[in-house]
Amino acid sequence: MRPKTIVWLVLIIAGINLMLGIFLPESPTRTTISTILLGLILILGVGYFITLRRSSK
Repeated sequence: MRPKTIVWLVLIIAGINLMLGIFLPESPTRTTISTILLGLILILGVGYFITLRRSSK
């Protein structure tokens, strides 16, 4: 994936996570979904730096 695509995916996932936090009451389900989304952001962040290193070589 291109770095620009990864940035957009992270922004979309972060937006979804924010909307969950606003509209869903505190519950174990919300916490689980939020944790999964944050894990996706972390994985995409690692992929972003790997992509940047490869493109700079």
